[in-house]
Amino acid sequence: MNREPVEPYRDVASHLRDELARAWLRLEYQTRLSWTKGRVAATDDVIAATDIGRVFAAARGAEPAAGGDDAGAGVVLEQWLVAHRACEARIRATVEAGERSPLVDLIRRFGLTPRQWSTLMFALLPEADPNLVQAYRYLARDESCRGLDGRLLAQLVYDTPTSRSLMARDLSPSSPLLRYRLLDLGPAATPGDSTLFRRLRAATRLVYLLDGTTIELDPELADLAELRRGSGRGEFPAVTLDHATAALRSAEVILAVQGQRGLGKKLLLEQAAARWEQRILVLDGRRLHQLPPSAHGPTLRAVARELILLDALPVFADLDDVAVLDGDRDALPPFFDALLAEWSGPVAITINRERMPRIHQRPLVHLALEVPNLGTRTAMWRDVVPSLAARDAESLSGRFAIPGGVIVAAAQAATAGRMPDAGPPVVEELAHAVAAQLHQRISRLGKKLPTPFDIDDLVVDDDTRAALLEIAAAARERRRIRDAFKLRGAQGISVLFSGHPGVGKTMSGTVLARRLGLDIYEVDLSQVVSKWLGETEKNLSDVFDAAEPGHVVLLFNEADSLFGKRTADVKSSNDRYANLETNYLLQRLERFGGLAILTTNLTSAIDQAFKRRFTYDVFFSFPSPDMRAELWRRTLPSRTRTAPAASEVEIDFDALAEKFELSGGFIKVACERAAYVAGANDVELDEPLLRATIERMYRERGKLSTVGPLE
Repeated sequence: MNREPVEPYRDVASHLRDELARAWLRLEYQTRLSWTKGRVAATDDVIAATDIGRVFAAARGAEPAAGGDDAGAGVVLEQWLVAHRACEARIRATVEAGERSPLVDLIRRFGLTPRQWSTLMFALLPEADPNLVQAYRYLARDESCRGLDGRLLAQLVYDTPTSRSLMARDLSPSSPLLRYRLLDLGPAATPGDSTLFRRLRAATRLVYLLDGTTIELDPELADLAELRRGSGRGEFPAVTLDHATAALRSAEVILAVQGQRGLGKKLLLEQAAARWEQRILVLDGRRLHQLPPSAHGPTLRAVARELILLDALPVFADLDDVAVLDGDRDALPPFFDALLAEWSGPVAITINRERMPRIHQRPLVHLALEVPNLGTRTAMWRDVVPSLAARDAESLSGRFAIPGGVIVAAAQAATAGRMPDAGPPVVEELAHAVAAQLHQRISRLGKKLPTPFDIDDLVVDDDTRAALLEIAAAARERRRIRDAFKLRGAQGISVLFSGHPGVGKTMSGTVLARRLGLDIYEVDLSQVVSKWLGETEKNLSDVFDAAEPGHVVLLFNEADSLFGKRTADVKSSNDRYANLETNYLLQRLERFGGLAILTTNLTSAIDQAFKRRFTYDVFFSFPSPDMRAELWRRTLPSRTRTAPAASEVEIDFDALAEKFELSGGFIKVACERAAYVAGANDVELDEPLLRATIERMYRERGKLSTVGPLE
């Protein structure tokens, strides 16, 4: 005889209605069965027997069942069996038909047995029908009962000696119910209490499934994770995308995507996962690291639940940042191992720095993303800002070797807050927006310097001026020229400025930045150099990585203290690690893609291996008498009197230049000190006062006479 086809569940409401019906029937059967054994409520404060009968009748939508020797238990049992078989058949039909139903998905995705599913339903259904709690209280003979516990579960689901042994297994940590935090097992009231006396609470996340609402992610994890689908824009080499796609299909490897910030590492993983019709769950390692260790296990079990429920793949973003926070930059943080203990599927991580953490948990698949080439960046600028002319787009892509993510963010920042009639942003506005996007990453270790001077404000010899103009031209056009001539290697330019103190090395750096339209950051060596092993290298790596796009000029003043000669005679671990840091700097400076300027007063202190790697080595000669006279004229204003009625003071700048061998820095100091004295005493700033100030400066530095340069 052919049976009628069973209709699958096509909505949550019909499935929930059937689950409630069989739950109520099961409760009523167990209650009536207890009546036959003389088990009645210990007190009427819970609920009277006649009243609970009316509650059951209301749940069934019928009159109370007739009594008898079995108190009506047999009739209710037959009704429960019919409802139970019908519900199970529709669940099977839903699975076989491939229908997507949130409740059936729980069974399929987590591989729940019928008894495990019943356990979960008895814990969850009071959220849909609070009247169930009244039946729980009556059956448990406990007026304080607020939901399912082990005693009730033993009667409702594991009610035979054979099935009772399954209860311990289904409530063990290895069971999918607890492993994936579908259920939370409440604490024992007293030490040593068995499972029978512990509360079973369904995960709050499952409550949202009862009304059919599509929840993308458990709200309790919203601060720790972000669900992404492959809908973002991004262009990646086909071979890279193919490799990422293949790696995300294997549960045997860890996929590591490495590259500077903004290259689209997470976007690549989104698109690769989308090829398998999956999403990615981006986990915030910093926030996970801030959790107490005791919270790692429960939180990561909830993460594993979401990965299964949402058909997503885990991605630990910027994991090398967390490795640094954890104190061991070579090791992955402990929570990474904790997730792998709960999750056996594919895993991906993203790395920003050049140094890869030590990965031993699974075989590694490594993909490195590079900054798009000049033509691709130009196309990105025109795509993101359609109003840009081709020449302007080429100018921006030539000035900034930035990835698409930074281009999009800069364009959004430049257009945000503009008046409706202001028109699209122009080139300089976009350039400022790029600098703003990247400022925060370097400001921790560097100080932004003002750039008020141009090349005409410098008092240097002709050779030095010509070298500065050449550097500016090379830095401005280097990417276009290297691309045209197919030159290989890093596109950066490294410059060494050497010479006496105060001859204009720092000022020349700010002039170059001004002519290039870039900000200049003086790297704070007190923040970079650390006594802790490897910390200096990490800080320098952060500086170079942040400036890699070429949006700023890096200035290392007194670089001989940092880039000094390596020690040939290694006598201690300090010497060995100092050499390692110097070697790292040699390699990193060579690969740097921006403009780096190093200044030193002691050119002989710079390691020769460094000097060979500088594109330009500019020596600032000590100013000649003519140059010193010009420096005096530019430093002192034309009117030097302090009293309103005083007459103009004449100063022989040529005589001062001949008499005193001062660099520009010391000339500036002498003028300021003389001005303070004149202002405090309300006298003229005249030549005798300047001479007296200079002679005092010589004596302060241990000079017995004013002959020779002041150092």
